[in-house]
Amino acid sequence: MVEQRMKMFLRLLFITKRDVGELSPLIFKEDVLSNGDMVQETCGRCPQAGGAETESDLRSEPNGQQVICEQHPQHREVNKVNGCIKYIMFLFNFMFTILGYLMLGIGVWGLLDKESLDLDKINNLSTDPMLVFVVVGLVVGTMSFSGCLGALRENQCLLKFFTAGILILVTAEIMGGIMAYALRDRIEQYLQNGMILGVKRYQDDPDLRFIMNEIQRGFKCCGVESYQDWQLNLYFNCSSPGVHACGAPASCCINPQENGMVMNSQCGFGTLHMEEVTAQNYIYLRGCISRLISWLTSNVGSISTFGVILMVIQVLGLIFATKILSDIELIKAHW
Repeated sequence: MVEQRMKMFLRLLFITKRDVGELSPLIFKEDVLSNGDMVQETCGRCPQAGGAETESDLRSEPNGQQVICEQHPQHREVNKVNGCIKYIMFLFNFMFTILGYLMLGIGVWGLLDKESLDLDKINNLSTDPMLVFVVVGLVVGTMSFSGCLGALRENQCLLKFFTAGILILVTAEIMGGIMAYALRDRIEQYLQNGMILGVKRYQDDPDLRFIMNEIQRGFKCCGVESYQDWQLNLYFNCSSPGVHACGAPASCCINPQENGMVMNSQCGFGTLHMEEVTAQNYIYLRGCISRLISWLTSNVGSISTFGVILMVIQVLGLIFATKILSDIELIKAHW
């Protein structure tokens, strides 16, 4: 009775391993006889190495079942390489999965925190920076998770989804690079329009406010083309009745900290109606668009290198997934 239960347990165990692993080509699986006994046999050739399956590769049991040969040592070395590919792909996709879903979480939190999904603010959703986090995080997280789980479980459906997604992503990136090069003369206009939007919605969107503040502090500039661009903002316009009227943000100030310690948020108040000779003692007069374009031009090599590295990682993931898929198809053809 105990022996029968042990045999039944072993049969269920090995059948489960075979089903879950989808006849993994990376790990040799022992055959199981109908009575629960495991059988291995070393033969002259192994089907996985590409040799034709002959009678010498199989052994018939009394019950009529044929047993697949055990792999030779050199074939096990090939499986070690395949196993390394599998787990390298799993590791990298696991890291990108965490990164992608972290970006997605930050994006969703930002949209909810700003109530950007409310009916009265939904019209500005397309220009919300948090939407970029949501879209990029969702794409990266979904793609990486399918590659991570597909590599670990050797699931053909997930691996094919990952492969198709990477092909689409790489194609889109190549097309985007070609379009950016072809429209390079218009990039400045696109950036200028984006910065004007940031100036207009400076007080309404904390994310755009953060971006504008970082640009102005980092490049030591103010506005888009000049500090007078802050007249476009409803709150900083000289006709505004508020306390910010005819002023500029503190990020425009040359010395925004009093005594080097306390931030003076009102250091730019009243500077828009000053003469340039006087205003230059308090705020930067030059706009940010020219300095931003100069920075992009001087760092185009670094940006291109980053893009190439990112594409190489994606292509390697595509090659690894294709290799695992081909191994699965090969072993299924012999099983």
